[in-house]
Amino acid sequence: MLPQIVQFTTYLIDLDGVIYRGEELIPGAKDFVDWLNSNHKKYLFLTNNSFASEAQVVTKLTRLGIATDGSHVLAAAQAAVTHIVHRFPGAHVYVIGEQPLFDLVRANNLQVANTSNHKADVVLVGLDRTFDYKKLTEAVQAVRAGATFIAINRDSLLPIENGFIAGCGTMVAAIEAGSGITPEVVGKPQPMLLQEAMRLLGSSLEETVMIGDGLDTDILAGKAVGTYTLLVLSGKDSHESLQKAHIKPDYVYENLAAVMQKIKMLPGIR
Repeated sequence: MLPQIVQFTTYLIDLDGVIYRGEELIPGAKDFVDWLNSNHKKYLFLTNNSFASEAQVVTKLTRLGIATDGSHVLAAAQAAVTHIVHRFPGAHVYVIGEQPLFDLVRANNLQVANTSNHKADVVLVGLDRTFDYKKLTEAVQAVRAGATFIAINRDSLLPIENGFIAGCGTMVAAIEAGSGITPEVVGKPQPMLLQEAMRLLGSSLEETVMIGDGLDTDILAGKAVGTYTLLVLSGKDSHESLQKAHIKPDYVYENLAAVMQKIKMLPGIR
């Protein structure tokens, strides 16, 4: 028998497609976070996002009506840069990404190789909405010359208000095709992000549920680590894709509003 949703102590929650789509809050998101807070649950928003800093994520959540702080956000971009610092202190990094990623690299005493003549030690790839042929070629050349290839995530699509845009994984795939090298991946579905989250929260596998909208990212990550998994159909995946998939989550709901409806049906739950 699966535990009731309310029985978990720890909730790891994806953002895009679960809490919001672009600038639109998804039904039930605020009520669910309010319930977590009022019941003293442990939780972290886990994001593969590579174009917004953790502070920007907090600002966005606050703007959308969800009051939180940086202690409830863990981003794959920060995990990736921390990983580079530990392996390659002071490295020269060729960055595919947007300004927050460049700022994060510099803030951690790494050198940005994009505008220097220094050979890149690492190619770090996040979402870049100005990605072009020049950047693609330079990244491919750097990897072929021996730079370690690190991807923040392999999400091929990013949910927005009216559909999807190409995600970080699209840029990663292009560089992989040109270089012939498979990248190291930090974000979901790799286990590093969830493992770090549970370490920070002091939580065990059996008391933790991963909530996400992507079977091949969020749910696969939960399965890989060994947490329980909950899929919401308010983002990337649908009833149709779920039926065809070999990955099966432990719980499936339309959105967090449906999760809250289920919670409120349980006796003695507020």
